[in-house]
Amino acid sequence: MSLMKKRRYLGKSLLGFMTLLILLTGCTDPNYTNKEPDSKQTLAIQHATIVDVRSGKLVNDQTIIITENKISHIGNSEDMEIPDSAQVRDAKGQYVIPGLWDMHVHLEENYKNAFPLFLANGVTGVREMGAALTNVDQWNTSIQAGMSAPRLVYAGLTLNGGPADEAPHMVYLKTEEEGREAVRLNAEKGASHIKVYSWLPRSVFLAVMDEAKKFNLPVVGHLPVEVRASKAAQLGFKSIEHLHGLFIATSSIEDELFKNADMSDLIGYSLAEIEASQHYDSKKANELFRTFKEKEVWPVPTMVTYFNMAKTEIDSRSKYVPTAVQEYWAEVIRATPPEQTELMTAINSTTPGMVKKLNDAGVPMLAGTDSSYEMTNFIYGVSLHDELEMLVKSGGLTPLQALQSATLNPSRYLDREQELGAVEEGKLADLVLLDKNPLEDIRNTTSISAVVLDGKLMEKQTLDQSVKTYPVIQVADTKDKQK
Repeated sequence: MSLMKKRRYLGKSLLGFMTLLILLTGCTDPNYTNKEPDSKQTLAIQHATIVDVRSGKLVNDQTIIITENKISHIGNSEDMEIPDSAQVRDAKGQYVIPGLWDMHVHLEENYKNAFPLFLANGVTGVREMGAALTNVDQWNTSIQAGMSAPRLVYAGLTLNGGPADEAPHMVYLKTEEEGREAVRLNAEKGASHIKVYSWLPRSVFLAVMDEAKKFNLPVVGHLPVEVRASKAAQLGFKSIEHLHGLFIATSSIEDELFKNADMSDLIGYSLAEIEASQHYDSKKANELFRTFKEKEVWPVPTMVTYFNMAKTEIDSRSKYVPTAVQEYWAEVIRATPPEQTELMTAINSTTPGMVKKLNDAGVPMLAGTDSSYEMTNFIYGVSLHDELEMLVKSGGLTPLQALQSATLNPSRYLDREQELGAVEEGKLADLVLLDKNPLEDIRNTTSISAVVLDGKLMEKQTLDQSVKTYPVIQVADTKDKQK
């Protein structure tokens, strides 16, 4: 990695999320299905327990018939007739859930490592939240050439303001026309949404919102510091990443902070949020949360972000992360000053309370991780299971609600509930077979036995063979090595 890249990370690691083989056919088109097969393929999954992610009920001893890439029939196993040509998979004692979605990732140039890791972890869809347009071309070219991949929706370039640096996934805007042109550029690249960033000027943000409507593209991302959450919601802002701005928006000192707080940089903004969290106004919060539900604004907590970045050692599961990336992480960990770790810890202490308040108010959320090799201890696919666990253990969600945040809720957010998000007849066959019940313990989403993507069955052993592994390094070892 270049020195400039390392310096950029070290300068922004406090809010690091601000920067950023071959099994079957995939595609970035959100309406994608596999190429037309030579003949109809039929897969029968027998004796399974289906997890109904709408109701939380378990439906025992079911057979799921998949024809080509769709679920054609579901019924009691004893009553189902299996076509003679069908591939049969016995799932007795196993639980079937919809394929999982990670609704906030950064693939960058890491897609060759990321795609197999996502699939091995039951992640059959991802929402990419900011990358250079050359990266978008790389993904599309590789997938069209036959690389296996989860379903992919992406933003393209992130729209930001403020002083420009060398971040390749961002475009820095000053005028309204520049904002409109950036929307048009991303739309031409097939973007499914437009992502904005914290320092986008309010006037440019309003122009971006207006231009995006012309392309029927939702605007999502970091709530710009010059824009109040209530205003963004009224304008149709569709998802708020990392809960940015919600502490200020639900505080009794919101007006004071907008008038007097220095939120011109990352530290100042974080300190304002922490101060606001100590002045929670339940009346204001309830009004804002009602607006979120009415306008269908989706919070994406990414609780795992600061949790990972606050670790002082390389995660033991980083055997799935290339050695060069681990060495980079070790350098970042060594260079992180104690006061920065303290600030991240403070943010970690406030986030669960906000998640719980949103959930208690009935605001549905999306599970996302901010996974990227630019930030320490993020492991594609693995980190989503960590996020689900944190949503339950720290954020107060039930296992069913956490599961919905990665299945049913993404399908609703994407306006694709008719084809994704549940194990039901007529839907695309994206499924995960588990050895243990995820409604008893959300960590059971890791007990993967097999994955079905677009109608194709992939056993766990095959998935694992597609994932490369590396020795896990220790921070101290890299320090000694440099000496």
